[in-house]
Amino acid sequence: MVFLGMVVMAGCSSGQAAGPSPSATPSDAARLGAGLLSAPDGMSVAYGPETGAYGSLKATRQGMAALKDAKVSEPGCAGAGQLDPAKLGAAPAAVVAYSSKDGSITQAIVATDFFPGPVPARCASYKAEVSGAKVTYRTVPLKLPARGERSFAFLTTAVSDGEAAQIGAVVIGRKGVVTSLLVIGAKVKKEGLAELARLADEKLARITRQPS
Repeated sequence: MVFLGMVVMAGCSSGQAAGPSPSATPSDAARLGAGLLSAPDGMSVAYGPETGAYGSLKATRQGMAALKDAKVSEPGCAGAGQLDPAKLGAAPAAVVAYSSKDGSITQAIVATDFFPGPVPARCASYKAEVSGAKVTYRTVPLKLPARGERSFAFLTTAVSDGEAAQIGAVVIGRKGVVTSLLVIGAKVKKEGLAELARLADEKLARITRQPS
């Protein structure tokens, strides 16, 4: 399960490298960090919180490294529907990850007007070789309640050597800030993903509210 979690993350990470990125200012970091979710019941911090330029964050760099040598049957599909370090390398960001024996949740918040589009139809199914393992990825869109000014969600299932893992993803945009949620588990429940999206959007609304 741990290994499959890694290959699922690799399948949903951008494979493009970011250029040199300046650090986010302390005020940017504080504002975005305040929008991160707290640890859900039964989960503990696995990474972060970390703030700074998106392309310089450890989580971003690890995601890019995971796909550096991966062979993908459909170019451009690994990372489709997700925040792209090639476009957002210098953007202020905050990231945190929580984990339990059943899976993990990773949240990123980026100050940007760029909003990724949903996963294209050609990327609904593709194959990849990740760290020597052959993996099949299948993605379906999820219909969740609309959040923010725009949002979308999808569910990816990764199968390797007879084992399967899932990743549920939600992307929400509000007033120049975008948050991404990635939930990994043996089976990701739509209801749980919808609740996380609701909570994340409430926090996003708070940090993007114009001062009176």
